[in-house]
Amino acid sequence: MAHHGLIMASDTLGLSRYLSLGRRIRADRLPEVDADWPERVRLVLADLGPTYVKLGQLASIRPDILPHALVRSLERLQDDVPPFPFSEVRTTLERAWGQPVDQVVAWIDKEPMAAASIGQVHPARLYDGREVVIKVRRPGIREQAEADFDILRAIAQSAENRTTWGKQYGLSDLVEEIVDTMRDELDFSIEAQNTETAKKHARDNGRVRIPEVIWDLSRSDVLVLQSIMGIKISDRAALIEAGRDLPDVAHEYVHALYQQIFLDGFFHADPHPGNVHVDDEGRLIFLDWGLVGTFSHDMRRHSVELVLGMVRGNADEVTEALVSIGSAGDHVNRRALLRDVERLRRRYYETQLKDFQLGQAMSDLFSVAQRHRLRIPPEYMLLAKTAVTADGVVRGIDPDFSLLEMGKPLAGELLWNRLNPQNWLPGAVREAGKIGQSVTALPGEVERALKTLSRGEIRIVLEHKNLDKILGHWEMLINRVAMAFLLGAVILGTALVVHRNHLDQLAGIPIGEYAFFLAVALGIWAAIGAVRRGKL
Repeated sequence: MAHHGLIMASDTLGLSRYLSLGRRIRADRLPEVDADWPERVRLVLADLGPTYVKLGQLASIRPDILPHALVRSLERLQDDVPPFPFSEVRTTLERAWGQPVDQVVAWIDKEPMAAASIGQVHPARLYDGREVVIKVRRPGIREQAEADFDILRAIAQSAENRTTWGKQYGLSDLVEEIVDTMRDELDFSIEAQNTETAKKHARDNGRVRIPEVIWDLSRSDVLVLQSIMGIKISDRAALIEAGRDLPDVAHEYVHALYQQIFLDGFFHADPHPGNVHVDDEGRLIFLDWGLVGTFSHDMRRHSVELVLGMVRGNADEVTEALVSIGSAGDHVNRRALLRDVERLRRRYYETQLKDFQLGQAMSDLFSVAQRHRLRIPPEYMLLAKTAVTADGVVRGIDPDFSLLEMGKPLAGELLWNRLNPQNWLPGAVREAGKIGQSVTALPGEVERALKTLSRGEIRIVLEHKNLDKILGHWEMLINRVAMAFLLGAVILGTALVVHRNHLDQLAGIPIGEYAFFLAVALGIWAAIGAVRRGKL
């Protein structure tokens, strides 16, 4: 942090005490890299290593909490790490499989086809002739990540204790949320299960392909998948050469994501061009299911309401959907929220349709919700990130393609799916069953209540809230009134004594006047003592 000119941030977090005097003096000078602070944050994370690179990438999907400039900078973080030697790959595979690599695979390419911070991928062929890809976790990355997680928790706790923004945004909770996601990505068995779930959902969709998991060879640090070849969805020249119609490819891509999000409730949360290919029959291939989003039935319903409101340009519908999505209390000013949503609607809908960016509009909406103290669940932020990625992909394929225009015909399909009895009838039957059970149990409950009443065993429990504070307030008020009467009586009594002639002079000393001032002093002393004891 000091190296990249963020010494003030390290001071705020209480970390600067770990700097040597020489480093501190050098840090107070101009930073070695001339860049704005979001860019410096990105450079810090890149220098700290793989865990922090992944942290920045995951944090970039929270524009509801982080400034937009920082989000844009974090989005440029890349897993720019060199591959690890094949000898380490062999060691990991043999430990996972319990036998030499040559006895499991007929051939494996020693050069990785892809390398990232968590692992790298090698093409291979099994003895039965199946072409596969083997993803191997980077040695030591899990232990290193756990150590980094402890550091992140300590820094988050320090930020919450030392800064108002850390406490306001619940930084510790945010770090735990990101840590849980990173742990899932480090465990390849979870990615294998995600891939299997996606394959089941796509079973009836002839336009989408998901690799098959080779379960008997997959472990927590090794993932073996069916190899499916295709053209990267962003390679326009190759798609045209293969005879693909680019608008059709964009349409199929968006339709597949709509299906995953709003109908399946299980979607690919990182559908960038490296993870989506097109096979020789024009079908979409979705790879790398390490990061996914899951929507319950209610979450799907709320997200459909949000998208329908955005497609229709209806600020009232969008506002109601935001309130339903977020954790809102009585403190939310719905009129002010509606005003800000309407301002966003005018900004986006006054642009040309082809320039409308649905993903960015969704991210801005969630940022508005956060300003109004609506807590947006992380699943919806994944939805916004997916929409932003989809915007970029479809514009790269067909610059005139619009997610909003695509959303209009799909809006009718989504609305029909909400009204389709096949979707709502099972839930209605379950609720009707619960109501039936309650109605059946009602006579027994009433009978037990009457028997308890007849035996005189009814107990009434009163729960008070803030009663101690109210009683304390009244006690203080009564004490003040009593003190006022007491002081008044003392002053009046002393005044009467002063006016008695036989006390005016005694041995030449004005005892009456002294008695008056002594009484006033005693009254003031009593009042001060009562204030100190909290009685006034």
